[in-house]
Amino acid sequence: MKIVMGSKIFERSEFESEAELEEVVRSYSNVIFGNDVIYIPQKLITTLQGSSTIPEAIAVDLDAARWYIIEVELAKHGMWSHIAPQITKQIVAAENPRVRKEIVQKIINEIEKSDEWKQKFKEKGIHEIKVLSFLQEIFEKDPLMVIPIDAVPPDLEVFSEVLNRDLIPVLVEKYKSADGEVAYRIASSKLMVLPEDQLPEDSKTKITEEEFLKKCQRPGVILYHRLKELAETVGDRLVPGKSAFSYYIVTKSGKKFCPFTIWPDGVAIYKLRFTEKYGVTEEAHSKFKDNLLRIECLKSKYGSMKIPIMSTRVGEITEYEVDLFIEAFKEFRNSIAGKI
Repeated sequence: MKIVMGSKIFERSEFESEAELEEVVRSYSNVIFGNDVIYIPQKLITTLQGSSTIPEAIAVDLDAARWYIIEVELAKHGMWSHIAPQITKQIVAAENPRVRKEIVQKIINEIEKSDEWKQKFKEKGIHEIKVLSFLQEIFEKDPLMVIPIDAVPPDLEVFSEVLNRDLIPVLVEKYKSADGEVAYRIASSKLMVLPEDQLPEDSKTKITEEEFLKKCQRPGVILYHRLKELAETVGDRLVPGKSAFSYYIVTKSGKKFCPFTIWPDGVAIYKLRFTEKYGVTEEAHSKFKDNLLRIECLKSKYGSMKIPIMSTRVGEITEYEVDLFIEAFKEFRNSIAGKI
C-alpha cells in the first residue's frame, strides 16, 4: 500500500522499535480514543502473586463508561512467544483489587490537577462529589484489551476465543517518503465501544430520526436510509433508543431478533446472538462473516470482538462498502426470516 500526499509518495516502512510505536500511540492517543478518554501512560500493575507488568497505558472512556488496558506490540515479536504472554499477564494483574484501587486513585489525582477534566465531568452531569463513585463503578467491570499493533496476527482471533475476552487491535502503520518524511496510518480514527448500559430498547428517552441523522456523517446517513427502506419493504422495524436505532427482525419461529444497532458513528454487530438459540445457523453466520470481512474496517475487528463495530465515518468506510453491508445483511436476513 502507498500513501500519496501532494507530489509525495509514501511507501510502507517498518517501525525501528516498539518504543517508536509506543510514542506514536502516545502522541495520537486522542485520534485513537477520542477526547473524552483519561489516558494514564505506563502504570505498573501487579498480579495477586506479585508478578509485575507495565502496559503502555490505562485509559478510561467517559462516554462508554469502560476502562482499557493498552498494550502496544510489534507483530514480529511473535503471537505466542511474546504477545500472548504479555496480554495474559496484564489481564491477570487487572483482576487484582488493589491494582484497580490504585488506578482509580491515580486518575482522581490527575483530575484534581486538571480544570479541563473537572469541566468535562461537569458537562456530563457528574458532580465533583460523585466522580469517585462513578470511577469505582467503571472499575468493577472487566477491562477491554486494546492492542495498537503494526500488523494483526492471524492467531489473535483464536487467542481471543481461548481467553473469552475482547481483544481490540488498532492497526498503526508507518510510511516514509523518498526524502525521509514520515506519515502514519491509523486504521480507526476513534476506538468505538458500545456502552454496556445502552443495549437495544432499554431507554425511555428515544432519539428522533432528525436528531440522529444530524449526528451522522454521510456514510451513516446513507446506511440509515437504506436500512429504513429495507425495513419498510419487508416488515422489519428500526427501533429508536436513547442514542441509536436497533434493527429488529421477526424470525421464522416468530421471535424478535436484533442483529445490530446503528449509532451515529458506527454499527454495533451482536455476533454473540448469531447462534441456533436465536435461529441463526452456523452456515448463515459463516456466510455473513465472510461477506463482512470484505469491509476494510471490520477485517481486524470481527474475529476478536464480541460486539464488532463497523465505522460509518467519512474516510473509514466507502459507499461501496455500505452497499456490501446491505447486500450481506439481506442474504443473512433471508436465512433467518424468509426471503425478501
